[in-house]
Amino acid sequence: MVKYIKNIMIIALILIINPVHIPAGEISYQPESYVMGLDLSEGRIVGDKVEYTMEIPEDWVGFILVEREELSPGTRILEMLNFYWQPRNQPLIFLASIYIYETKYSMDFASYKRILETNEYDFRMYVSATEMEFLSTVDKIVYNHFIEQFGDMNLILELFSFPEGRGPVVKERIFVNGDEIEGSVVYGNGAAYVPLRAVCEALGYTVVWYGSDQSIYMEKNGFDFTLYTEDKVNYGAVRIENAYFVPAVFFIQVLQVNFDTDKRGNVFLTERM
Repeated sequence: MVKYIKNIMIIALILIINPVHIPAGEISYQPESYVMGLDLSEGRIVGDKVEYTMEIPEDWVGFILVEREELSPGTRILEMLNFYWQPRNQPLIFLASIYIYETKYSMDFASYKRILETNEYDFRMYVSATEMEFLSTVDKIVYNHFIEQFGDMNLILELFSFPEGRGPVVKERIFVNGDEIEGSVVYGNGAAYVPLRAVCEALGYTVVWYGSDQSIYMEKNGFDFTLYTEDKVNYGAVRIENAYFVPAVFFIQVLQVNFDTDKRGNVFLTERM
């Protein structure tokens, strides 16, 4: 905790006293495709071919350069935003890209995380996984800070707003350690229920169903647990369409996993460090 607070203090000091403003016409590095730098002075990005507004967090201003890529004719991508950071005396460093497709043309790549979906459009994001070994210790802290923000789907979701009646489809999704998994969320009895097997396997558990005593056995790295579905004390497990669903309390108490939801009803499960 002390180390975490110290790192945050370093980042705060850098953001306050050491801003690096990058005018769009003075970019020291250009990606292969032609790009247009966006003006972030008003703290937001307004969509070009798609109606949306993306708010820019205060600590991005003066550090993050955002470019709207000019796409080749015929591409299925409607808009593409590229995010870069430029440390002192270094070329631009790529952080992430946001791709916006028409929903009917959306492509499902494992590395592209879906941010949200409207009736018309699918918003997806790719976050850099490159190790920046050449950076100084302080620059690595700042770089990791920005990468963590782009990897926080809850944070990114909250940045977008839409005209009335054209917002995200009410379609709850499940994210495990930042990655979306197949499965639905069921709300009832004041709790969010998620499919036990799908979530546990995404967390790296081996899951086995034993019909003899109606139990579910799960194991990972020497830790195991058996959930007896017919017992009165079964953490609220319920059977829905041939799968067992459990509420947040199971993951929090048994598997020691953080469980959160957002205002759209999406569920986020994250392993504790």
